[in-house]
Amino acid sequence: MTMADDRMNGLEREIGGLQARMETVEHELQAIRSDVREIRDTVVRAKGGWMALLLMFSAAAAMGAWAVQALNLLAGARP
Repeated sequence: MTMADDRMNGLEREIGGLQARMETVEHELQAIRSDVREIRDTVVRAKGGWMALLLMFSAAAAMGAWAVQALNLLAGARP
């Protein structure tokens, strides 16, 4: 073998190693993308849940205020 052959073999090994590392990075990146999507979906669902709770609390407060007004009117209190 000549020195040029040795350099080519070394270069091919280095390229092979880099390709293997790149494949590993691509697989890890795909896993990270999947995790980020799950986190995003969870946040979106939680946001919708908080909005629903806020709507329910607002409706309950309004109904309570109306009930107090109705009781005051029935009890003879002046508005």
